[in-house]
Amino acid sequence: MKINNQTLCSLKSLFFAILMLTMPHLSAFAQTRQLTGTVTDAQDQSPIIAATIKVVGTNIATSTDVNGKFQLNVPENASSLSISSIGYDARTMPINAQTTTLNITLTASAQELEGVVVTALGINRAQKSLTYSTQQVGAEELNKAKSPNLINTLNGKVAGVNIAPSSSGPGGSAKVVLRGNKSASGNNQVLYVIDGVPINNNTTGAQPGNVFGGERDPGDPISTINPEDIENISVLKGASAAALYGSQAANGVILITTKSGKSGRAVINFSSSALIDRAAYTPEFQNSFGQGMDGVSNTSSLNSWGAATDSRKYDNVSAFLRTGSNLTNSLSLSGGNDKMQTYFSYANTQAKGIQPNNDLSRHNLNFKETANFLDDKLQVSAGANYISQKLDNAPQTGFYFNPMVGLYLFPRGMDIAPYKTFEQFNAQKNLNDQNWPFLSDSETTQQNPWWIVNRNQNYSNRNRLLLNASAKYKVAPWLSVQARGSLDRTSEVYETKIFAGTHNILARPGGAYNYTNTTITQQYADLIANMNFQVADKLSITGVVGTSITDWKTEGSNYNSGTAGLSTANVFTMQNSETPNISTLARNRRQLQSIFASANLSYDNWVFLDLTARNDWSSTLSFTNNSSFFYPSVGLGLALNEKLNFPDFINLAKIRGSYAQVGNDLPPYTTYLLNTLNPYGVIGMNTTTFLKELKPEITNSLEIGTEWKFFDSRLGVDLTYYKTNTKNQFFKIAASQASFYDTYAINAGNIQNQGVEALISFDAIRSENFNWTTSLNYSYNKNKIIELSDNIQEFALTGESRNNFASKFEVGGSFGDIYGQDFQRDDQGRIMISADGIPLKNSEYTKLGNANPLWQMGWNNNLSYKKFSLSFLIDGKFNYDVLSVTQSVMDGYGVSKATGDARLAGGVSINGVDPQGNAVNMIDPQVWYTSTGGIGPVTSNYIYDGTVVRLRELTLGYDIPLKEGFIKNLKVSAVGRNLIYFYKKAPFDPEVTMSTGNTLSGLDIFMMPATRSYGLTLNATF
Repeated sequence: MKINNQTLCSLKSLFFAILMLTMPHLSAFAQTRQLTGTVTDAQDQSPIIAATIKVVGTNIATSTDVNGKFQLNVPENASSLSISSIGYDARTMPINAQTTTLNITLTASAQELEGVVVTALGINRAQKSLTYSTQQVGAEELNKAKSPNLINTLNGKVAGVNIAPSSSGPGGSAKVVLRGNKSASGNNQVLYVIDGVPINNNTTGAQPGNVFGGERDPGDPISTINPEDIENISVLKGASAAALYGSQAANGVILITTKSGKSGRAVINFSSSALIDRAAYTPEFQNSFGQGMDGVSNTSSLNSWGAATDSRKYDNVSAFLRTGSNLTNSLSLSGGNDKMQTYFSYANTQAKGIQPNNDLSRHNLNFKETANFLDDKLQVSAGANYISQKLDNAPQTGFYFNPMVGLYLFPRGMDIAPYKTFEQFNAQKNLNDQNWPFLSDSETTQQNPWWIVNRNQNYSNRNRLLLNASAKYKVAPWLSVQARGSLDRTSEVYETKIFAGTHNILARPGGAYNYTNTTITQQYADLIANMNFQVADKLSITGVVGTSITDWKTEGSNYNSGTAGLSTANVFTMQNSETPNISTLARNRRQLQSIFASANLSYDNWVFLDLTARNDWSSTLSFTNNSSFFYPSVGLGLALNEKLNFPDFINLAKIRGSYAQVGNDLPPYTTYLLNTLNPYGVIGMNTTTFLKELKPEITNSLEIGTEWKFFDSRLGVDLTYYKTNTKNQFFKIAASQASFYDTYAINAGNIQNQGVEALISFDAIRSENFNWTTSLNYSYNKNKIIELSDNIQEFALTGESRNNFASKFEVGGSFGDIYGQDFQRDDQGRIMISADGIPLKNSEYTKLGNANPLWQMGWNNNLSYKKFSLSFLIDGKFNYDVLSVTQSVMDGYGVSKATGDARLAGGVSINGVDPQGNAVNMIDPQVWYTSTGGIGPVTSNYIYDGTVVRLRELTLGYDIPLKEGFIKNLKVSAVGRNLIYFYKKAPFDPEVTMSTGNTLSGLDIFMMPATRSYGLTLNATF
């Protein structure tokens, strides 16, 4: 929907007209007096936020603030107040002329859903009033079985969320996609928001590209956050839920609410977890045949197609991999009074990966202060979060600088232990050289695994500072104004030291040195007016009007030792090179300016209408005709149980629907490209033409859902159907020769995601000693490419001719389709065999599968018996495909179990045909696997079912009985993660990904094995 400026002005005028019409309650009585008070929960005395206090018989009303406090001017003759809040039984309280202060308690209603939840911009809303789907996860779920990256603890617990951890060991990032991939060239990752403020989703690491080059994990913004600082997480899945965050939230929002100090007794919490990690799954090897080719032993061969051995087994993989560990300690202090509240925490993480020398050290410091002034009309808060992380030797993916290549391909029948002495003195070079007999292998560039982790080192030192401050002033009982600001600054120094003796394809004779110093800064500020109107007895409106600005900046420098390498071997300094390559990183700058508004109408506590509008001005759309873009949303919810005569066992019957439009701007510096200057002062000419017609991506989202609660809210059902269409996709395509450019950029395409989500929760058993709560979440998502462009028949996200695979877009296909080579077959489907006995393969790529799960399911359980507690999570991802280049190369080298089994069986059974039309039922294993496997495999032969079902989490805890004393609570637990694979067909863990970007999904090229973790946790409260 295209919105012109005239329409935009009309909508804004209409919105403010609605607000003005809802202000009759401002009419003052001739004589009034002021009442103050507090509204709290009758059970735990916690403040009730947004409770409505109204003078009976009038339109005079107000609402409580975040501390449950209120002020209200009432007529002298007022006799009673009505107090109500969603989730609580309403109450009427008499007052008289002498009443000045009230302490009011409300009792939670058994007929309602859970109370207040956190939504966009940190606004508290009643669950019942939401017109879109959202799901909350509490702190206890996040900390039961910890992961170095806290986002991994959401896996299997939230419907519609697909989380794929990277293979980069401790500190590695994760790919998080809500309701399917939407953007071909843009970002599909969610937006992370802390306490209502977006954090920097950019990363300091280089984005993965060619799979052969030893790419590093770029990191993500959430992996360094201390999970003990988190109060809860809200997942805003659809465009309607996230609309107020604008283009940053086009892919959904993970909204994190952190802990704050509370008034009352000071509380100290200490938690400690000690986990060990072991490889959960490694490839299967043969032990029947040794080094050589054609059945003949050859000690210089790179392959294992030699003669039969004495079947002596060497567990070379275990000889290299180690037992990893993760030790995390966290201490927090919380306290305060009615005027000031303080929260402070420190956490330390020490982790070791299963790859030797892969170590992580992290320190988290967090401070948060909240204060009330001017009779509690002004609330000021500020926080600082400092994170220091040192990561050594993060595992690389692909073939280069990857120890798994040489480890997996090491000839069978040989013991790798002697090569733990990874270097030996070379008198001719006068330095230590690599001790490895297979450096001649130019296809895989394999090296000694211990050489890589000791002499091809990488180091990352990352420091992150998050500062935030806010001030909220209650101008009137119906109006408050809030200003917020934040700074998110990440600085990283990244080094790689490549010693002399490294494979000559990867480094020059003297070695190589790379150094990068990068700083990314995000500054954010917003100004928001919150309004709360009681229009009539049955109609109330809450509204938000605001503006925000976000500014991103990247700067830094880069050095590498250039084409000649290091002048003096193994001296890693910038000046030690004849051809140093020193450059300043491109000063990427991006800014987003926005205005937004929302109105939430509630009629008689059963009809809820949401309206939002937002307009963005993005710097990435500069020099185009579309630098400003507008998008609205509308949602309607009906709590039918409030008006219809349902049976008593139905506590909630709600239907909801919403429609939203959300924009997504372009990648930076794509609308007006300039020539560049390389480190030697040579001008690099821009090869992409500039088009003023470029527009932002637009996602149209429709969502329909229903929520039900039964049997005193013990059984809950939440069902959602959604459909999204993302148009105006950003593509670069080949330009005509007459244009003097190589490519030009266009907007095209329509990617559709539609699916269903279901969440069923059940308090199965409630008793004095035994309780059992269980929940089941299910999600189904079908992605379809509706259209591309008349100018584009297909679009390749990535393609690697060396390994015969590609990820491509074609109309009618889906995001994540895997293309590759298949066998040549006759009209009966038989594999065609050449005259010299070689299976023939097609030169053209065909679609072989899709790397995205079609549906997911998670079953979460929490049981308690007296002082004991047990929880477990079983989840699965179903109906998708993955490609293992690792398996194909292992087959080609003859080291895999499949090759050994085939040789013992006398051949590989196939359905083939020779050039004369004779059937071929058996083929020599070496001929088969060296022609269909290896570096350039018949890709279709290495596509596997990605379905996997696992026991993801298991926790057994005990609350230690204590007498009254210094320690108030003490709990110890045994925990485990990824303990059992109930179903898995692929030769690796299909959930683990090589890249968190759009490319390389479902692909395994010598990734580190997934890990299994188990250990103990301790939690104490003082």
